[in-house]
Amino acid sequence: MSLFGSKFYDFYTHPDNINLMAGVGKKYGYSGLAAMGHDLNEKTIFPEDFSIYRGVKIQAKPSRIREEIRKYKDSGHILIVEGGEEEINRAAVETEGLDILMHPLEFNNVLAKAASDNSVSIGFNLGLLIRLQGVERVRELKTMKTNLKHARKYKLLLILTSDARSIYDLRAPREMAAISSLFGMTAKEAVDAMSTTPLNILRRKSPNYIQEGIEII
Repeated sequence: MSLFGSKFYDFYTHPDNINLMAGVGKKYGYSGLAAMGHDLNEKTIFPEDFSIYRGVKIQAKPSRIREEIRKYKDSGHILIVEGGEEEINRAAVETEGLDILMHPLEFNNVLAKAASDNSVSIGFNLGLLIRLQGVERVRELKTMKTNLKHARKYKLLLILTSDARSIYDLRAPREMAAISSLFGMTAKEAVDAMSTTPLNILRRKSPNYIQEGIEII
Protein backbone atom coordinates (compact mmCIF):
# COMPACT_ATOMS: atom_id res chain seq x y z
CA MET A 1 0.00 0.00 0.00
CA SER A 2 1.29 3.46 -0.93
CA LEU A 3 2.29 5.81 1.86
CA PHE A 4 -0.12 8.30 0.35
CA GLY A 5 -3.13 6.01 0.60
CA SER A 6 -3.92 7.29 4.10
CA LYS A 7 -6.60 9.67 5.36
CA PHE A 8 -5.05 13.12 5.56
CA TYR A 9 -5.91 16.13 7.72
CA ASP A 10 -4.70 19.71 8.06
CA PHE A 11 -5.38 20.88 11.61
CA TYR A 12 -4.34 24.54 11.33
CA THR A 13 -6.30 26.57 8.76
CA HIS A 14 -7.98 29.99 8.84
CA PRO A 15 -10.49 29.84 5.96
CA ASP A 16 -11.82 33.03 4.42
CA ASN A 17 -14.49 30.83 2.81
CA ILE A 18 -14.93 27.61 4.75
CA ASN A 19 -17.16 25.85 2.17
CA LEU A 20 -14.76 26.62 -0.67
CA MET A 21 -11.75 25.47 1.35
CA ALA A 22 -13.50 22.23 2.24
CA GLY A 23 -14.14 21.55 -1.46
CA VAL A 24 -10.54 22.20 -2.44
CA GLY A 25 -9.26 20.23 0.56
CA LYS A 26 -11.29 17.23 -0.57
CA LYS A 27 -9.95 17.63 -4.13
CA TYR A 28 -6.38 17.63 -2.81
CA GLY A 29 -6.94 14.36 -0.96
CA TYR A 30 -7.77 15.49 2.57
CA SER A 31 -10.46 13.85 4.71
CA GLY A 32 -10.83 16.88 6.99
CA LEU A 33 -9.56 20.24 8.15
CA ALA A 34 -9.56 22.09 11.45
CA ALA A 35 -10.76 25.67 11.01
CA MET A 36 -9.49 28.03 13.66
CA GLY A 37 -12.15 30.13 15.37
CA HIS A 38 -15.06 29.19 13.11
CA ASP A 39 -18.50 28.48 14.58
CA LEU A 40 -19.92 25.80 12.32
CA ASN A 41 -23.61 26.14 11.52
CA GLU A 42 -26.34 24.88 9.21
CA LYS A 43 -25.07 27.08 6.35
CA THR A 44 -21.80 25.18 6.10
CA ILE A 45 -21.99 22.59 3.32
CA PHE A 46 -19.13 20.13 3.05
CA PRO A 47 -18.27 17.41 0.53
CA GLU A 48 -19.29 13.84 1.24
CA ASP A 49 -16.85 11.94 3.50
CA PHE A 50 -15.20 15.18 4.56
CA SER A 51 -15.15 16.78 8.02
CA ILE A 52 -14.46 20.23 9.38
CA TYR A 53 -13.43 20.47 13.03
CA ARG A 54 -13.36 23.60 15.12
CA GLY A 55 -9.91 24.65 16.22
CA VAL A 56 -9.26 26.93 19.18
CA LYS A 57 -6.04 28.92 19.34
CA ILE A 58 -5.14 29.54 22.97
CA GLN A 59 -3.83 33.10 23.19
CA ALA A 60 -2.90 34.32 26.65
CA LYS A 61 -0.01 35.37 28.83
CA PRO A 62 2.10 32.42 30.04
CA SER A 63 0.54 32.76 33.51
CA ARG A 64 -2.94 32.19 32.03
CA ILE A 65 -2.25 29.57 29.36
CA ARG A 66 -2.93 26.68 31.77
CA GLU A 67 -6.26 28.20 32.79
CA GLU A 68 -7.32 28.69 29.16
CA ILE A 69 -6.40 25.11 28.19
CA ARG A 70 -8.41 23.72 31.12
CA LYS A 71 -11.34 25.94 30.12
CA TYR A 72 -11.60 24.30 26.68
CA LYS A 73 -10.28 20.84 27.61
CA ASP A 74 -13.65 19.07 27.41
CA SER A 75 -15.06 21.11 24.51
CA GLY A 76 -14.16 18.57 21.83
CA HIS A 77 -12.33 21.27 19.85
CA ILE A 78 -8.75 20.98 18.58
CA LEU A 79 -6.68 23.02 21.06
CA ILE A 80 -3.53 24.74 19.80
CA VAL A 81 -0.97 27.02 21.41
CA GLU A 82 1.25 28.89 18.99
CA GLY A 83 4.70 28.39 20.42
CA GLY A 84 7.18 31.10 21.20
CA GLU A 85 9.68 31.69 23.95
CA GLU A 86 10.40 29.03 26.56
CA GLU A 87 7.98 30.41 29.17
CA ILE A 88 5.03 30.06 26.78
CA ASN A 89 6.11 26.63 25.61
CA ARG A 90 6.58 25.36 29.17
CA ALA A 91 3.12 26.47 30.28
CA ALA A 92 1.65 24.76 27.22
CA VAL A 93 3.36 21.36 27.36
CA GLU A 94 2.98 21.04 31.13
CA THR A 95 -0.82 21.27 30.89
CA GLU A 96 -2.82 18.14 30.14
CA GLY A 97 -5.48 18.68 27.50
CA LEU A 98 -3.52 20.63 24.90
CA ASP A 99 -3.47 18.93 21.51
CA ILE A 100 -0.76 20.81 19.59
CA LEU A 101 2.12 23.11 20.44
CA MET A 102 2.62 24.84 17.11
CA HIS A 103 6.14 25.76 16.04
CA PRO A 104 7.87 26.52 19.36
CA LEU A 105 10.83 28.87 18.86
CA GLU A 106 12.68 27.77 22.00
CA PHE A 107 12.36 24.01 22.47
CA ASN A 108 14.62 21.67 24.41
CA ASN A 109 14.85 18.23 26.02
CA VAL A 110 13.01 19.32 29.19
CA LEU A 111 10.05 20.67 27.23
CA ALA A 112 10.04 17.65 24.92
CA LYS A 113 9.82 15.32 27.94
CA ALA A 114 6.88 17.32 29.34
CA ALA A 115 5.16 17.20 25.94
CA SER A 116 5.62 13.43 25.89
CA ASP A 117 4.20 13.06 29.41
CA ASN A 118 1.07 15.07 28.47
CA SER A 119 0.57 13.71 24.93
CA VAL A 120 1.11 17.08 23.27
CA SER A 121 1.90 16.91 19.55
CA ILE A 122 4.53 19.22 18.06
CA GLY A 123 3.36 21.21 15.05
CA PHE A 124 5.42 22.24 12.04
CA ASN A 125 3.87 25.20 10.23
CA LEU A 126 4.90 24.78 6.61
CA GLY A 127 3.06 27.95 5.67
CA LEU A 128 6.01 29.84 7.16
CA LEU A 129 8.47 28.15 4.81
CA ILE A 130 6.22 28.88 1.83
CA ARG A 131 5.76 32.57 2.64
CA LEU A 132 9.21 33.54 3.96
CA GLN A 133 12.32 34.14 1.90
CA GLY A 134 16.05 34.53 2.36
CA VAL A 135 17.50 34.74 5.86
CA GLU A 136 14.10 34.45 7.54
CA ARG A 137 13.38 31.16 5.77
CA VAL A 138 16.81 29.82 6.71
CA ARG A 139 16.11 30.75 10.34
CA GLU A 140 12.78 28.89 10.31
CA LEU A 141 14.37 25.82 8.75
CA LYS A 142 16.98 25.78 11.52
CA THR A 143 14.24 26.01 14.18
CA MET A 144 12.31 23.15 12.59
CA LYS A 145 15.43 20.97 12.40
CA THR A 146 16.06 21.54 16.11
CA ASN A 147 12.43 20.83 17.04
CA LEU A 148 12.44 17.66 14.96
CA LYS A 149 15.60 16.45 16.72
CA HIS A 150 14.03 16.85 20.18
CA ALA A 151 10.71 15.38 19.02
CA ARG A 152 12.42 12.27 17.67
CA LYS A 153 14.41 11.77 20.88
CA TYR A 154 11.22 11.68 22.97
CA LYS A 155 9.08 9.98 20.31
CA LEU A 156 6.63 12.89 20.17
CA LEU A 157 3.80 12.84 17.67
CA LEU A 158 4.48 15.29 14.84
CA ILE A 159 1.89 17.26 12.91
CA LEU A 160 2.25 19.15 9.61
CA THR A 161 0.01 22.11 8.85
CA SER A 162 -0.34 24.67 6.06
CA ASP A 163 -1.62 27.66 8.07
CA ALA A 164 -3.83 28.26 5.02
CA ARG A 165 -5.83 31.51 4.90
CA SER A 166 -7.40 30.77 1.51
CA ILE A 167 -7.58 27.94 -1.02
CA TYR A 168 -4.40 29.28 -2.60
CA ASP A 169 -2.45 28.51 0.57
CA LEU A 170 -3.50 24.85 0.74
CA ARG A 171 -0.99 22.25 -0.40
CA ALA A 172 -1.67 18.62 -1.28
CA PRO A 173 -0.20 15.96 1.04
CA ARG A 174 2.59 15.06 -1.40
CA GLU A 175 3.64 18.72 -1.61
CA MET A 176 3.58 19.00 2.17
CA ALA A 177 5.82 15.94 2.46
CA ALA A 178 8.25 17.38 -0.11
CA ILE A 179 8.48 20.69 1.78
CA SER A 180 9.03 18.93 5.11
CA SER A 181 12.03 17.11 3.65
CA LEU A 182 13.83 20.48 3.58
CA PHE A 183 14.34 20.26 7.36
CA GLY A 184 14.99 16.53 7.46
CA MET A 185 11.57 14.91 7.92
CA THR A 186 11.26 11.52 6.23
CA ALA A 187 8.35 10.66 3.93
CA LYS A 188 6.99 8.23 6.57
CA GLU A 189 7.19 10.89 9.29
CA ALA A 190 5.45 13.41 7.03
CA VAL A 191 2.61 11.03 6.18
CA ASP A 192 2.13 10.10 9.83
CA ALA A 193 2.13 13.82 10.70
CA MET A 194 -0.85 14.35 8.39
CA SER A 195 -2.70 11.12 9.14
CA THR A 196 -1.73 9.12 12.24
CA THR A 197 -1.29 12.15 14.52
CA PRO A 198 -4.57 13.92 13.59
CA LEU A 199 -6.46 10.63 13.90
CA ASN A 200 -4.90 10.08 17.33
CA ILE A 201 -6.08 13.54 18.42
CA LEU A 202 -9.61 12.80 17.16
CA ARG A 203 -9.59 9.44 18.98
CA ARG A 204 -8.79 11.20 22.25
CA LYS A 205 -11.70 13.59 21.61
CA SER A 206 -14.11 10.65 21.46
CA PRO A 207 -16.58 10.37 24.37
CA ASN A 208 -15.52 6.72 24.66
CA TYR A 209 -11.92 7.68 25.41
CA ILE A 210 -10.93 7.68 29.10
CA GLN A 211 -7.13 7.74 29.04
CA GLU A 212 -4.34 6.21 26.99
CA GLY A 213 -4.97 2.48 26.76
CA ILE A 214 -8.50 2.72 28.25
CA GLU A 215 -11.61 3.17 26.11
CA ILE A 216 -15.28 2.26 26.51
CA ILE A 217 -16.25 -0.41 23.98
